[in-house]
Amino acid sequence: MPETAFVSTAIPYVNAKPHVGFALEIIQADAIARYFRLIGYDTFFLTGTDENSLKNVRAAAELGISTQELCDQNSAAFQALIPGLNIANNDFIRTSQETRHSRGAQKLWTQSGVGDIYKKHYTGLYCVKCEHFYTEKEVPNGVCPDHETPLEKVEEENYFFRLSAYQDQLIRLIETERLRIVPATRKNEMLAFARAGLHDFSISRSRERADN
Repeated sequence: MPETAFVSTAIPYVNAKPHVGFALEIIQADAIARYFRLIGYDTFFLTGTDENSLKNVRAAAELGISTQELCDQNSAAFQALIPGLNIANNDFIRTSQETRHSRGAQKLWTQSGVGDIYKKHYTGLYCVKCEHFYTEKEVPNGVCPDHETPLEKVEEENYFFRLSAYQDQLIRLIETERLRIVPATRKNEMLAFARAGLHDFSISRSRERADN
């Protein structure tokens, strides 16, 4: 059997239409996928759009339309890039697709190990543009380091994935190259990141803050 390769872009938020940065990303991913196909790998190239975010909800509210309507419009704009840029992807997934993405998320949830997913009350500093929580240690001034905007203090109960339990296993996989990262500089970056300590992360969003 031929060796296999999986290539994926990030799945961008659809609070706005695509910009040149994503065009560059999808072209680069396409080039990588074409290279693997050329050398005989059974290759699957995936791209898509992330439609579950607070920034999408707020962008839709500003336009006076439903979140789903905004997602439909802007996801269509991302899909239109594919023929326009001659991208040879195998699939395009939207995270609002009930029969595909939702079922996949449910399968991941049910197949996680005992204790991997847990619920806890959380207080943190949140950047809507990043869709990311920061600790006060990371941002003592309360300002997002990327967007330079004030962070929102959020208190809510969420489900978390216990990534910290897999720190040693992940380091071993990278060190032994069972999980191969290229180029070597990126491998070293990932090892340094993991050795510094992996933290559990939220895998849910409260309905109160992001209700469509």
